[in-house]
Amino acid sequence: MFWSDKFAHQIIKSKKHQPYWVDDMKTPSGRVHVGALRGVVIHDLINQSLLAKGKKSTYTYVLNDMDPMDGFPHYLPKEFKKHMGEPLYKIPSPEKGYKSMARCYGQQFIDVFNQLGFKPKIVWSSEWYKQGKFNEIIKEALDNVKLVRKLYHDISGYDKPSDWYPYQVICPNCHKIGTTIVTDWDGQKVTFTCKQDLVTWAQGCGYKGKIEPINNHGKLMWKTDWAAHWKVIGVTVEGAGKDHMTEGGSHDLSSAICQQVFNYPTPYNFLYEWFLTKGGTKMSSSKGIGVSAAEISQTLPPEILKFLLTRTSYKKAIIFDPSNNESILNLFDEYDRLAESYYKQGEKDDLTKAWQLSQVDKIPNKPVFLPRFRDVVNYIQDPKTNIIQQFAKIKNKPLTSADKQELDKRIKYAKIWLKTYAPEDKKVGVISKDVKAELTKDQKKFLNLTISLLEKSWTKPDDLQQKLYQTAKDNHINPKDAFQSIYLALTGKKYGPKAAWFLLENKKIAQKRFKEIIK
Repeated sequence: MFWSDKFAHQIIKSKKHQPYWVDDMKTPSGRVHVGALRGVVIHDLINQSLLAKGKKSTYTYVLNDMDPMDGFPHYLPKEFKKHMGEPLYKIPSPEKGYKSMARCYGQQFIDVFNQLGFKPKIVWSSEWYKQGKFNEIIKEALDNVKLVRKLYHDISGYDKPSDWYPYQVICPNCHKIGTTIVTDWDGQKVTFTCKQDLVTWAQGCGYKGKIEPINNHGKLMWKTDWAAHWKVIGVTVEGAGKDHMTEGGSHDLSSAICQQVFNYPTPYNFLYEWFLTKGGTKMSSSKGIGVSAAEISQTLPPEILKFLLTRTSYKKAIIFDPSNNESILNLFDEYDRLAESYYKQGEKDDLTKAWQLSQVDKIPNKPVFLPRFRDVVNYIQDPKTNIIQQFAKIKNKPLTSADKQELDKRIKYAKIWLKTYAPEDKKVGVISKDVKAELTKDQKKFLNLTISLLEKSWTKPDDLQQKLYQTAKDNHINPKDAFQSIYLALTGKKYGPKAAWFLLENKKIAQKRFKEIIK
């Protein structure tokens, strides 16, 4: 049983988490990295599994734009540093077409996961606060501040002073939220100070005053705010990354506040692993660590990106570095392998189920020819190659209109890969001048035998490919070394497109080059 179906089964069987309301949350503090898609996917699949079991289920995605800018993204203009400490929804957009920084980065992220077929109901925290939906629960938290302080101590070991309150005011003078501290609550208004030295990343203005803690005058502090979102929205299912799920961590504390202060049951929860970038580093939007979701969505077709996210169980980390020589090439290969398996045997295991779930559009009744991405990369670098004819030969049939559409798509993304991520050693093609290839005696012998093979007429490249392999074996030459000799002689590299097709496309050059090398 696929992991999301197991979750749905457990949730239904418990009879505790009704009505079914799945939720996830993100603070749009910068270009949202691709790792944040993991939460979107995991929660969406659980929601899908609940729906598939005939249950009514809702899926929301919260963009917590009330949070302050507490980290400065390296790609922002320096003049944005004056906004440090302001709530994200009040900071001007760094790009045209958006009303705030939060809307800019949040909407770009929404656009990405919408393209993948994930369409949760969007909740902007600032709107819900402004509409007064948090007013009652803010008062509840302030009225029970002694219990909140006790939970901070008992669960997480934080000793909060007697004048600490879990609420942050947006300063009426400088408009910052990250620099304010509430020191009293009289049942109607909070007393607050915008301190100049409260935090190291922003400077307050020193303003002091009283304000009614309603609407968009401020927000609850993070761990209390998380619990408040659960109750206000009506969340009954929400997991979190492992950084939040440590013992005594943010989830434990929010859970205790949710139950004991707000009298609301903690949503069904689970821990999921991170999406890691180069060197196993956790991604961060505000620190600019990792590839942005928008960038990777322009590098991979939607179904391939979706497959990357669905193929790995929530319990395992996804380690994906698109600049790694093989990561994207291997991803396409695995996708194609599972497509073939799906059409042959159906949903036989978790991986074919993951392939099925990764489809953005309706799955065709008949398989579309999937040109190998590695070959597309190689062939588009050879101007002499008619790529449609080349893949028609590989398919051994004319390409259908659907086949051509898929080929066009892969050509598009192969060009992007070559421009964006491909290392120099992946940029292949026949070198116009002679290559000084250092070959072994066996490799030169194989080239000599290949010259003879090329003198024959080959109507099917597959037949030549098989003959090349058999010739190597018959002459006790390692096939890997044999095929490498072809690529070394023609490209100076140890690999390239499928040998037979490559040779037939460059037959005269190959014969001339091989003869010169074996002299």
